[in-house]
Amino acid sequence: MESTKTFTSVEQRIAYTYLDKFPSFIPDENGIPLPEQEEFYGLVKSIYQLAFDEPELFVPALHEDDAFPNRFNKSTYGKPELQNYMRKFTKEMDKLLQAMFLMGADAAGVKLAKRQEGILATLGITQSGPLPPGWRWMSTRPGASLTAFSYCLFKSGYPYISDAYARLLGDEKAYRRLEGWMLDRGYRRYDGLDVLASDDKLSITYANPAWSDEPPRGGFEYKIRHTGISARYDAFIREPAVFGLCIPNGLKPYLERFEDMDRAVQAFVVERTKTCDGCGYCVQTDKTGKRPLAKISITYEGKTYPLCPYFPGCSYCWTSVDDALVDNLIGMLSFMDSVRPEKKMK
Repeated sequence: MESTKTFTSVEQRIAYTYLDKFPSFIPDENGIPLPEQEEFYGLVKSIYQLAFDEPELFVPALHEDDAFPNRFNKSTYGKPELQNYMRKFTKEMDKLLQAMFLMGADAAGVKLAKRQEGILATLGITQSGPLPPGWRWMSTRPGASLTAFSYCLFKSGYPYISDAYARLLGDEKAYRRLEGWMLDRGYRRYDGLDVLASDDKLSITYANPAWSDEPPRGGFEYKIRHTGISARYDAFIREPAVFGLCIPNGLKPYLERFEDMDRAVQAFVVERTKTCDGCGYCVQTDKTGKRPLAKISITYEGKTYPLCPYFPGCSYCWTSVDDALVDNLIGMLSFMDSVRPEKKMK
């Protein structure tokens, strides 16, 4: 959902994304004493709050607030410098968190920049002074990671990311209903922590393993092998939290069986699928000029629609969830699962 908050600068907007994604305090009952975990949680949250309140402490200059309206093609906005401003702030924030993580592990050669020293001093922390026990624990415990450190993911196996998207997508009850429906039918939850080549360190995918023995790659746009949904947080976009329907093998095999769908699923497909506009993308490699367009014509309520089977992830995605959408997603997932081809075993 688009934030109703107003921001004084691009940098403050990006600082807010750290607060926006920050999970509730869920301690590890088998870890260090709970007050020490809570102390560290409060410290990390205070860093993000400081970044929001005083972003000028983290970067040398602030810039007029803005964000990209289109998550799939930032270049159409015509502001390449905007992404540079955003990346510069996240880079400084992440460098500070990395230094803190290494400090907690007593790593050799950690040297804070003057700006970083000033930020920590504001919170009463000096490099030469003692660090809180929770800080050291989160840097040194078995399986310690920078992402778990930065988001206070204390309890191994706890669904922090699921909790986050239930909140971020606006209707927790509806989200939980969809999640419960999938898990009850054997779908599995895959937390996307530290995904390579991704700016988002807290993504999540629910996938039906009946489609493939390989784990999902994450995302809802490309190389989809399983039915399910996938959610991520695009910090540079006006509406950062998004989730999409995972459609294995593209839309073509389902559009070809449009008549087998029930009426509600048919209506959903007609509403969400792009109508062919003759862009020519599907025949751009055809040198003969004779290849027909990839469009698939379907008939719904007496009207014919030429539907494009390409890139359904761009239209089957949403920034909020409600009960009506959950009904449609359950209907579409049920249909795709009902026509699943035999699984190819590894």
